[in-house]
Amino acid sequence: MIVPSMTHAEVYAELDKDRENVARWFDHQSDTYRRKALKTQKFPVTWWLDYTSPRKNRYLLGITCTRRNYDRFHGLTVLALRREERGYTVYLNYLGCKHLFRKMVFLQHVFDRYADPERGNVQKTGLDLIRHFAENQSNGTFLDNQRLAGRSVRYNGRDHLFAALNDGVILGDVEDGIFIVRTFITYEMATGKQHEAFSEAKKDVNTMDEELIYVRDSQIRKNRQRKNLIKI
Repeated sequence: MIVPSMTHAEVYAELDKDRENVARWFDHQSDTYRRKALKTQKFPVTWWLDYTSPRKNRYLLGITCTRRNYDRFHGLTVLALRREERGYTVYLNYLGCKHLFRKMVFLQHVFDRYADPERGNVQKTGLDLIRHFAENQSNGTFLDNQRLAGRSVRYNGRDHLFAALNDGVILGDVEDGIFIVRTFITYEMATGKQHEAFSEAKKDVNTMDEELIYVRDSQIRKNRQRKNLIKI
């Protein structure tokens, strides 16, 4: 069970122990959402599932379909939640494609900045806000702090990174190989050298999405070929 006293590395160690539980539960839901995809008229569409595992860990799972064929889903987002005094710390998790996975932790401040009342375009709070952020923002493209602010990758003893999303940029640093996302800013808020770096990173977002879709589709084709061989 995830507890507040755990470090981020300890939380991910706990999630590793829980992965089979989440995968087994998700498999049981597949037929339901395959039928929903067949009846859906507008795409893409995302369904969110709230799950508490036998180890008492809570997850949000987002299933995004890009067309009626359920196998052509754009992605599965797995978010593990740790309840804090004010809001949540969110851990990006995975069920497959480990080589494409990067450990990322989103602090509550990220979602607060994303829903800044002065922007006025995200009127949500709590888990609804987290779902909105995950559903409307791309996975992003990672660049080092040197591209961001003209400094070396190592600064004040840490590696600093940022990622370009659809509506802005998340910024943070790396601890034990985990990208800890600490804040969110819009592209309009960028200053100086950030303008060029953020613009270049945003162009790469679509390229990254296309590459992920290609890898996913290749895996689907391989699975279908295996099934055909078994039938023969």
